[in-house]
Amino acid sequence: MMSVLRPTLKDSDRPGLDYKATYFRVLQSVSRRRALAHGRLHDGGLACSIGSYFDESDIPINSRALDEIAAYNDSFPKLSPDKRWRKVMAWLRFQTKAMTTRR
Repeated sequence: MMSVLRPTLKDSDRPGLDYKATYFRVLQSVSRRRALAHGRLHDGGLACSIGSYFDESDIPINSRALDEIAAYNDSFPKLSPDKRWRKVMAWLRFQTKAMTTRR
């Protein structure tokens, strides 16, 4: 689970979540928040979308999904934390819905 966008995260040899499961679990974690940090796992009292997941679990996640989610989370540097949360939630819902409707 090496991440370009979250270099504080380390590789793990433990079994982890696959690509799709990572998106669903991050969506669950982010849905419990109302604001998201930008650019870091934690910033003050806030967490980014990936930090939200790791606040609830220590199970490794898929590195490709991790970087995609972190990139989207960080693509709105000027948004307030609550507006960033709304954007990320909408995108995660869209992504997970697309994963369940693909054939």
